[in-house]
Amino acid sequence: MKLLLTYFLLAFVPLFVGAQSDLEEKEVALNIKLLALRDAKTDEEIDFQNIQFKKAMEAFLKNEDVFKYKFKHLKTVAIIDSPDEKIRIINWNLEYTDLSYKYCAFVMRKDENKDKIITTELIDNLDAYESKPEGVIDAKNWYGALYYKIIPFERNNKMEYVLIGWDGGTTGSNFKLIDVLSFTGNTLKLGSPVFKAKKSTLKRVIFEYSDKSNMVVKFEEKYGRIVFDHLSPESASLAGVYSYYVPDMSYDSYNYSEGAWILNEDVIAVNPEEANGKKYFYALNDKTGKPEKVPLKKDWIDPTDINKAEDIKHVARTPESEAALVAMEQPVIEKVKERKHRDRRKPENLSITTGKYKSRKTKKFD
Repeated sequence: MKLLLTYFLLAFVPLFVGAQSDLEEKEVALNIKLLALRDAKTDEEIDFQNIQFKKAMEAFLKNEDVFKYKFKHLKTVAIIDSPDEKIRIINWNLEYTDLSYKYCAFVMRKDENKDKIITTELIDNLDAYESKPEGVIDAKNWYGALYYKIIPFERNNKMEYVLIGWDGGTTGSNFKLIDVLSFTGNTLKLGSPVFKAKKSTLKRVIFEYSDKSNMVVKFEEKYGRIVFDHLSPESASLAGVYSYYVPDMSYDSYNYSEGAWILNEDVIAVNPEEANGKKYFYALNDKTGKPEKVPLKKDWIDPTDINKAEDIKHVARTPESEAALVAMEQPVIEKVKERKHRDRRKPENLSITTGKYKSRKTKKFD
């Protein structure tokens, strides 16, 4: 019996390797069209080359086994898979000569009941200067974005997927988005009433901020939360003009709980330890005005250590410290919500690659 099983496996391996090799050859041909698109100089040429590339991509995605195929050559196309291996998104952007953007995407979904892959094209029909939709939309009325994270979660006994994405927006502002992907039968939907604040419920979360800054939106799997920069206007007189909003060095989060994502303000973004066991923080250099990585001294008192609460004047509220305080029935010292005196240290490992081509200027703080 073992010999028979071994023979079967050895016979199957060449077929699998052959299929992967065939797909790679097709990917190489597809990449030639992608390079032609990236080399286009005029808006008309960009649109023409994109049509050719998109047709070739659509044909490529119809190949058997492409759902699990590991792309090797399409360097400027984002391919992201859901952790449950049921969703794959193929996503790319176009940058026109006026620095405006357009986006293309295909969503592949594994239908286990019918043992097949269903592919849906997302069609970007929104002008960069139009307001992004707040309600539930379908694939033909997409706002356009580059997605970089998929987070599965359960709601009403059904699986939905949080998508985190970026949009280059206009010449003055960028966007970060937190949206929800779901399916009703074979119909794709974007948007779901799962983002809860004190007095409101949102179907998607949209952040607009200055083109001269970068906003971080990151999923912390350990704590089951989406952490993001809190945005504030550069001055009080610019309130409501979002192209002048920048991170103010404080952080908020959406925490998952029973099918919903609950807003928590003024959270502590936790830095992991380095491989050598040392801890670091980021502080602004007085001379350069840029953040620098600074090692913690041995005599530094960890504010998250509740056993040393008497040695410090406050307790930093991290997920671990709050849980420990509850367990010990100790009251949590509430933070004073004052945005004028923020800790200007930037936590490590929160940077996200946006995929934007035009250059950025790093904002210097006074």
